[in-house]
Amino acid sequence: MPPTTVELGGLQTENRNPRTTAIDKVSTEELCRILHQEDCRVPAAITPCLPDIAGAIDALAEKVGRGGRVFYIGAGTSGRLGVLDASEIPPTYSAPSNQFIALIAGGDYALRNAKEGAEDDRSAAKTDLDAFNIKAGLDCLIGIASSGRTPYVLGGLEYARSIGCTTVGVVCVQPSAIATEGNADFLVSAVTGPESVTGSTRMKAGTATKLALNMISTGIMIKLGKTYGNLMVDLKATNIKLQQRARNILRAIGGQRCHHSDEDLDGILAAARGSTKVAAVVIVLEVDVAEAELRLERNNGVLAQVFAEAETESSTGNNDDSGIVLCVDAGGTSCKATVLSKDGAVGTGIGGPCNITSNGLDACLSTIFKAIQQATDSCPATKGRRFSSIAFAAAWVGIAGYDRPALQPLIDSGLSKLLNLKVGVGLDVTADIDLLPVASASEENVESAIVLVAGTGSVSMSFRKENGRFIRTSRAGGWGYLLGDDGSGYGIGREALRLALRASDMSRMRKAAGAPSQPLPPLADAILNHFKERFPEAEADDLLSTIMVPSSAPQQPEDAVMDRTSRIAGVAKTVLALAGVNEDAERIISAGADRLAELVTLLASSQGIEPSKASLVLAGGLMQDEGYRKRVVGSVEKAGYKFQHVQIVDRPAMNGAQFLLQSIQKLQ
Repeated sequence: MPPTTVELGGLQTENRNPRTTAIDKVSTEELCRILHQEDCRVPAAITPCLPDIAGAIDALAEKVGRGGRVFYIGAGTSGRLGVLDASEIPPTYSAPSNQFIALIAGGDYALRNAKEGAEDDRSAAKTDLDAFNIKAGLDCLIGIASSGRTPYVLGGLEYARSIGCTTVGVVCVQPSAIATEGNADFLVSAVTGPESVTGSTRMKAGTATKLALNMISTGIMIKLGKTYGNLMVDLKATNIKLQQRARNILRAIGGQRCHHSDEDLDGILAAARGSTKVAAVVIVLEVDVAEAELRLERNNGVLAQVFAEAETESSTGNNDDSGIVLCVDAGGTSCKATVLSKDGAVGTGIGGPCNITSNGLDACLSTIFKAIQQATDSCPATKGRRFSSIAFAAAWVGIAGYDRPALQPLIDSGLSKLLNLKVGVGLDVTADIDLLPVASASEENVESAIVLVAGTGSVSMSFRKENGRFIRTSRAGGWGYLLGDDGSGYGIGREALRLALRASDMSRMRKAAGAPSQPLPPLADAILNHFKERFPEAEADDLLSTIMVPSSAPQQPEDAVMDRTSRIAGVAKTVLALAGVNEDAERIISAGADRLAELVTLLASSQGIEPSKASLVLAGGLMQDEGYRKRVVGSVEKAGYKFQHVQIVDRPAMNGAQFLLQSIQKLQ
């Protein structure tokens, strides 16, 4: 139960204002002068808060740019101001209606009616936020409380911070309970002092709060390219006033290029579905609406970047792009891009994980964008250019997760817009594994190939060579860590950890029984040391928890699974290092090599592949270990399958780029 009395004496907003004690005795004009003088003090209270407001803008803009939402919570006047700020964003900047969401203690009824007791329910904020399925690590929360102590706001900030959301507090006192609890990543403390009418925080405190909220939301929109200079370019011309504003904006941006009448501008705006930004691109660059939309999408909706890109294209218009190709290996562990020119100039770029299934399309496209630009910057033939200005002769993107048919149209559309190429006409999009067999494309006598990938997981694919390209025919393995991945880093690590855990259990039981301690087997001891080096904070005798408990940083459930999987797979290097000198390690490694060989021989026999006319292509982190690779190939040959070629692939993107360049040269 909340307390029936609250100590307010320490709050600046609750103190009596010595300058207004006689406001009930002065003339009306003097009354207004006194109130105005107090209001003039408000902007000065915002000045010390500017660094905190700026930090909040940068942090929230980054999240909103990735699809995150901004939640406002407050009670009474504070809550109403949050609702006001959030409701103005969609019409002003064409933001989605569910991107800025305001919640007020007591619900919508409290917007027009006082419901003061609602603010005392600390747990109500969590209930209200959960109704919107608040997303950990992506959504943001602005908690508004003039007094800095509203339980509803305190509870909301605590909950949002606990799940990894970025949090902002807006208060008008210092110190404050919000500051003490420490659940606001950014705290805006605009100390406006005693109110003209004691405790009436709808006055100076309310004005300061509105200034802060306006600055934060406007700053976010500016950072996301919703303005061009100080022009409101993302407005939708939905009424007479906005139609005239849109015309004025188009004339300001277009300058001498905009010689259109009001009727002409209205026609362009109608074709652009009311988008002033699209209409501006149409007028300035003299392109159609579809091209304008493509350019804006390619530049994340930032008008200034669209115009900068066009200037780059104009200044580099004499470049010969006919012999420049691009290949991207967008794998589940990393994204690697290669730009290659007909003169042999090479550029490479690298980004983070790029699996559509686990990372999402938008994140993958962003990663691919950065890797390609990095490759473009490092290639002597394209250095200094935006990759979007290059007319690639051909491009190939192999992306993890492309095997899911439901996602393919979305992936194709996204990559086509990114590269300004049509799928099937200059652009190939496949699964990342389809890049691997091209290592054998130049081998004339090769009719088919089997690709074996062994990294964290394991899978094998068979391919048929047809008109110089490899067509996938079948698959073996690839079941994932729960059911398969034998012979992979995860499979080897899992077997070794079982041995180490058994040894650890036996040591613990002997100790409990008072028996003399015995040294752990060498492999088990090496594994324990492996984890001690990486996780010194872990309990020495609790290996299982060290393996299974994810890192302390806030994570999505799937990230925690990947964390554990990586920890287990990381043990493989320790086992490989001891193979040949330790019986346990040798047994595990030999069994793993045999299981991988089974995947290869299963495909060869079921697909009728003649090894003398086929290549065995090996890829993945484990296949870069020479000793393990030789064991796998030895197990395959022992089963009666000696391939014409054994290829080790460690640069799929480079191989793919070379294949594209050779294909183009053959056609010339």
